Amino acid sequence: MDCPLTQKVKLATFMLTTDAHFWWEGALQRMIDGGVHLSWDNFKKAFLEKYFLDDVRSRKEMEFLELNQGNDTVAEYAAKFDALVRYCTHYHGEGGERAKYIKFVNGLSPEVKTAINYQEIYHFPTLVNKCNIYDRDNRARAAFYKGVGGPIHAVSSSTLGRNKPYSASTRFQGSKAVANGSKSFTRGSTISATGSVGGSVSIPSRRCGKCGRRESICF
Repeated sequence: MDCPLTQKVKLATFMLTTDAHFWWEGALQRMIDGGVHLSWDNFKKAFLEKYFLDDVRSRKEMEFLELNQGNDTVAEYAAKFDALVRYCTHYHGEGGERAKYIKFVNGLSPEVKTAINYQEIYHFPTLVNKCNIYDRDNRARAAFYKGVGGPIHAVSSSTLGRNKPYSASTRFQGSKAVANGSKSFTRGSTISATGSVGGSVSIPSRRCGKCGRRESICF
């Protein structure tokens, strides 16, 4: 909260209600009796000792250190990051800004990290914004290509069969045609013919019983 440190204690204690308000009355008296200066840091220390146990803080710190984007969007990852980083005091202030940047980038998915890391953006809000824009656009592009089958799929479909100058059925039909053609010349015996696949074929023929000539001449 953006207000002078001298006013933070008054503002924070004003917001306390019920049990927290009664706790503060007793804590304030103990601080006065003990000669403890009523500063924001001392108030925060007393408040956290009462309502935020060390065990809970340690678990939150571990959760933060293990945090990564995973299958979340960058926006979801950033929200979890902001919710947990508050429990890690060494990431606060000017000295912790670079450490917070490194932790956030290292937790990004490999694709987003590769696109953003080289830019060396050390202003945290700008970093989160650019990562969010890249992630949103990348997911929209992936969804579009998935809907239309993708550019790779389209190229494969359009080129299907181009590398086949003839098919197996054509070869089979051609062989069958040659075989049928050969079968039609099983009779007779001296006529020579050239097949469609090259070479000559000796074709027997009948002779006339009267004149002795070949069928192709006599008849």
